[in-house]
Amino acid sequence: MFNHLQNKKHRIRSGGFTLMELLVVVSIMALLMSIMLPGLTNAREQGKRVVCMANMRNLTDGWLIYSMDYDDHLVSADTDWDVPPSNHWVADGPVIPGNDVGGTKQAIANGVFWRYTERTLELYKCKSDSSDLLRSYAISRAMNGKTCNCEHDNIKPFRNWSEISMPADRMVFIDADSRMGWIEGSFCAVEQIDAIPPKWFARLSRNITARHSDGCNVSFADFHCEYWKYRDPRTVKLAYWEMSPDEASEANPDLDRMLRLLRGQRY
Repeated sequence: MFNHLQNKKHRIRSGGFTLMELLVVVSIMALLMSIMLPGLTNAREQGKRVVCMANMRNLTDGWLIYSMDYDDHLVSADTDWDVPPSNHWVADGPVIPGNDVGGTKQAIANGVFWRYTERTLELYKCKSDSSDLLRSYAISRAMNGKTCNCEHDNIKPFRNWSEISMPADRMVFIDADSRMGWIEGSFCAVEQIDAIPPKWFARLSRNITARHSDGCNVSFADFHCEYWKYRDPRTVKLAYWEMSPDEASEANPDLDRMLRLLRGQRY
């Protein structure tokens, strides 16, 4: 009888895991998860980046179709209120007290670009943009931006599509960011396009972004899109308002590339 109970006890013990064995299994699973999670996170971000790029392609298609409908004239890259009769692509207006239109769907719908995106609000929002902004993109000031040179950037914008030289090197749409409720105005991230030395330009209502794995997406006037991975860690800090433009500017290869994108030069 005693031997029978001993054998039964042995069978029960051998059919399960000891505490040490369980700890080993848990440790192995934790190790595997720590190895796999960064890869899964990167894969998820790459998927979002692809969707963002598809948004840009659709927006750039609409940008071209607009110019075809309006005798070669480009849609305005600015975001002012007075539409119609002006042709601003979105109509948020300036960042001033009392502006309750900026940052809303109405501001996007009031822009002349709305019907060229089949009235699809999702095209204006990047999947990697975790902010409350409804719009994640801006148009380069070189593409029919401000005429007054109010910000002294010295950009001479194109007014018609047929005027654009080297379209494969001319930036149209770019990922952008704002901490003021919406991205204000056309996009120019340099203080003066011909300054020596050049300097980044950033404000709370308009800045570069690094939401795509320390980089951003850009579309061009020939309708192709590219992912731009920043080379200088200072650029990433600038994108998150963690560094001043002056600190991030000296000998920055990303600033040099931004200048080339605005000028339409190869890099």
